[in-house]
Amino acid sequence: MNLFKNNQGSILLLAMLVMAGVVTVSLGTTTLIIAEIQQSVKLDQSVVAYYAAESGVERSLFQARKKQFEPEVLSGLEKTLDNEANYQIVASSTEEVLYATLAEDESYQFDLYEPNSFNQLTNPIQAIGLSWDGLSSWLEVNWSCWDTNGNLGNPRSSYNARPAGTIYLNLYESPACILYRVRLIARQAAANNIQIRAYSEVDPVARCGNPPNSCQSPIPARVRIKGVGQYPGDSDQASRQAILVSLPQRSPVYGLYDYVLFSDEEIKKEN
Repeated sequence: MNLFKNNQGSILLLAMLVMAGVVTVSLGTTTLIIAEIQQSVKLDQSVVAYYAAESGVERSLFQARKKQFEPEVLSGLEKTLDNEANYQIVASSTEEVLYATLAEDESYQFDLYEPNSFNQLTNPIQAIGLSWDGLSSWLEVNWSCWDTNGNLGNPRSSYNARPAGTIYLNLYESPACILYRVRLIARQAAANNIQIRAYSEVDPVARCGNPPNSCQSPIPARVRIKGVGQYPGDSDQASRQAILVSLPQRSPVYGLYDYVLFSDEEIKKEN
């Protein structure tokens, strides 16, 4: 009888261990399934939030195409869409750094003045800093300046091999010639990851150290729009997505004057 009772106790203990194992596995599996479901819901919400942000950016770009446009009027713009998603817009007319990548002989133009007037900038720009990647690439830099009356100065240019760090170009010509248009052209090879900064001193490193962050000036004539989409719009667990767009306030003349063909004979296009 004692032997039978001891066997019953062993079977009961074994059954409890098996049940505990089954419960543990079930709880672990349930946790994984719930996490996958939550991740799937978050992914679906993120897609809706992304398209809400895109809607806000597209609406802002439509406004940006209008004449005499001031990007700051878009800041704080908020709208709730029919699907309960919403977006918010933050916009500005300046940028701290411009980025570009140029194929060989491709150009990039930017303006260092307010596009809607010839007024002097609050913090006049006198130099720019350039850095880029590309072992055998050169940057041809062309710039022109004019005064607040619209009188042009002498066009100038500079050819620069890829630096180990940043090169600083002095744009300054005279106290009156303070508004600039700059064009970069990649020579010999592609110039990748170009970074452009503007400075309020002729020699930024000498006046402000290296790097000359205290001399840096915001780059004007830009439209920088950030759209943040959220879905569901009124939930603490909402998904958020952001889209950032950067463009000049006025479209540059790309490509048209990069190359000019000269011929002594009449040029005809054959169909």
